[in-house]
Amino acid sequence: MKSHLFLLFILIGNIASAQNNTLCYQISDPSSKNNSYLFGTMHIMAADHFFFPETVIQLLKKTDALCLEIKNIENQSLDPEQLFDNKRLLKEHCSSAQWDSLTNWAEQNLLMSTEQFEANFNHAKPFLLLQFISSASLPAIHKSHELELEKVARSHKINLLELESIETQLQVFDAIPYSGQMEMIFNELKNNKNSKEDFEKMQVTYSNQNLDSLCSLADDQLFETYRAAFLDNRNLKWIPKMKEMMQDQNVFFAFGAAHLCGENGVLNLLLKEGYQITPIKL
Repeated sequence: MKSHLFLLFILIGNIASAQNNTLCYQISDPSSKNNSYLFGTMHIMAADHFFFPETVIQLLKKTDALCLEIKNIENQSLDPEQLFDNKRLLKEHCSSAQWDSLTNWAEQNLLMSTEQFEANFNHAKPFLLLQFISSASLPAIHKSHELELEKVARSHKINLLELESIETQLQVFDAIPYSGQMEMIFNELKNNKNSKEDFEKMQVTYSNQNLDSLCSLADDQLFETYRAAFLDNRNLKWIPKMKEMMQDQNVFFAFGAAHLCGENGVLNLLLKEGYQITPIKL
């Protein structure tokens, strides 16, 4: 089963301290002559609004390796057992009214009857259903920074690296109680009508390189409850890997811009490790 986990981490987070308003940075190690780069991505953008400046391509060409959250994402596959739990039923975690809202959504958007929906999704882990619901707000024709960067890297024989695996990203959701995941689902259903408008706003803000505003777009209590799982804990695990990668090569890092934000963001964590961070306006 092909993975489309981009939309699980499109661009989420809120800001804890002021950032430079740019999406790209040079990472310099004072103890060496190596210079690496970091580019905050938006995993999915409408093709006709895709922000991908030539500067990004030129910086990538100066490096030895491209490091993404997950490399070769289009060719990754998942074991269905990672997406379903035969010992648990979604219906048991819903009130009758909530279950009705899910089956009504499925009838309108998936053209499934209640019986078909239950047969297909009752054993699904909540994040899988959340992915289907969220996808409705995404543009039909879209592009991805990660996929475009991979094309450039391959054409110039630049090595591909990754910070984590798909399995690691799935474990983020597995660590969140079903009650929390179901709350995300019903929150998305409730606000789905505004999601397309919010996505458009996010695209414009991203293209304007306004990192402060980007980081505050999803400033809500529900996300804050699980911020550590979605961002902070992952950032902390990435730093040792990034340091090791940069020891003897120049690396172009590209991952969701939300990971740049705040006290536990990658930028601040690298500064604490003694690296010099220089903003690059695109």
